Amino acid sequence: MASGLLYWHASPEQVEPFFAPNPNRMTDTPASFLQPVRLVSTDLDGTLIDFRPNIPADAVFFDRIETARSRARGGEPFLWTMNTGRWWQSLSVEMMVRNFPLMPDWVILTEREIYRIHNGRALGEYGWNRRCAEVHRELFASAEPFWKELRDFIESQTGAELLPDPGSPVALRSRTDHEADRISQFAETRLAAWPGLSIVRNGVYMRFCHSDYDKGSCLRYLQEIVGVPPSATLAAGDHYNDLPMLTRRSAHWLVCPGNAIEPVRSVVLAQGGYTAGLPFASGVVEGWDALLVQAGAEPLAPVPASVPVAEEEAIAAAATGAGVEGADPE
Repeated sequence: MASGLLYWHASPEQVEPFFAPNPNRMTDTPASFLQPVRLVSTDLDGTLIDFRPNIPADAVFFDRIETARSRARGGEPFLWTMNTGRWWQSLSVEMMVRNFPLMPDWVILTEREIYRIHNGRALGEYGWNRRCAEVHRELFASAEPFWKELRDFIESQTGAELLPDPGSPVALRSRTDHEADRISQFAETRLAAWPGLSIVRNGVYMRFCHSDYDKGSCLRYLQEIVGVPPSATLAAGDHYNDLPMLTRRSAHWLVCPGNAIEPVRSVVLAQGGYTAGLPFASGVVEGWDALLVQAGAEPLAPVPASVPVAEEEAIAAAATGAGVEGADPE
């Protein structure tokens, strides 16, 4: 693997949320392209990386990214976006700790903001991020009675921990899935009074956002920016909050690693996607290669043998690390 892109350090001031619009951005979809997959959208936690800390992601994934980039033609680039719930500082530190040798071309942060990576900096997509911030500011302010009622319920009726989250007035970590179910059910019975407000849940972790902004809607807008249609997009994820991008509306090529929770595996399979035997980044590569072979296309490298992961182990692994990415406590 080439080492042209090495590790980098990032700080919050490197994020420019209202970067000026790019008048040269691509808006036309090419009539033909060299590779069937020209845009790969991956979740991070539980999809590319193990839940256990400091374990590097499988290098084979980065080999595939680099190979795909090298095969791209000048007017039809290959792009990789990290589609995560993390904030930039959290994401950049995690990639450095996990020894990522390559940067993504784009990142979708907090499951709702879009940034282009340029020289190690996250440059915001002006129009989308500004509208996103305005919509959430207005919605969250209007729902103050809901936040008070929800906090009172959590503190008096559960043992869940309220977490600091700049992107959600209430973010929490429950002790068990059952407790998270109770909180979710309580919130859902009251959401009808607040149109547009939705729950983002990943296992025992929970936060809130506007229903128009999720991993799927962000991916579709990014496709408009870079001129790559869903038919040339691969999406990979493992948990509930990945479901909005794991649809044929957002991506034709759907993959989940072997450690994905059963509801995600079922959704991917029902749409003709691939559920891998290998976990994490290895499983993403397994699915990517297998889908290319199924479509009669040439894989980027010899297809590795699959080592099945027992469903019970996959669910247990997901549960131990489940979390709305970016809401994890220190």
